[in-house]
Amino acid sequence: MSQPEIPKQCKAGVVVNEGPDFHVEVQMVDVPEPKDDEVLLKLNATGLCMSDVHFMMNDWAVPPMSTFNTKCAGHEGAGVVVKVGKNVTDWAVGDRGGVKPLWDVCHNCEECWNGRENYCQKAVYTGLVATGTYQQYITSPAKYTSRIPDGVPDEVAGPIMCSASTMHRALIDSGLKPGQWVVFPGGGGGVGIQGVQLAK
Repeated sequence: MSQPEIPKQCKAGVVVNEGPDFHVEVQMVDVPEPKDDEVLLKLNATGLCMSDVHFMMNDWAVPPMSTFNTKCAGHEGAGVVVKVGKNVTDWAVGDRGGVKPLWDVCHNCEECWNGRENYCQKAVYTGLVATGTYQQYITSPAKYTSRIPDGVPDEVAGPIMCSASTMHRALIDSGLKPGQWVVFPGGGGGVGIQGVQLAK
């Protein structure tokens, strides 16, 4: 596949006045350059999560986005690879990929080794520490980018990166077996609906 034309700048939903009175403005920002072990994704869709609102409101017990010079929230992105870093061999331009709430983890602790990387103490959170999916072009570590299979539309794949993965982890950790009952309080919300679908 030929190299797509990559603009110098792209649109982004930038948080302004981080805190209780924040708002989001569409601004032009520089398109990032992927590092050696990263891919550059052109995002076609992003989910919207209440966690994003908490990051922008700065009302959780985590450092503010501005501490990390992060201007865009979002952690449910789906799109296509438009450039690969020089060490990347298992991704190609044109491959479909997604970005999760965890932008990357250390890959070298007991939690990561045991499939519990959501507990990694060195995790980098998308939209808090790393630029979020409210931006058209973002980088992602090649080894931690999620592949999106053909037949799954971007507008479906984006939210799956968070809500379905959250429910999948909960169901796996619960140890439930086929035929057992499971109850989802608030099952009418986005995460709960994904839980019902996955449990079924």
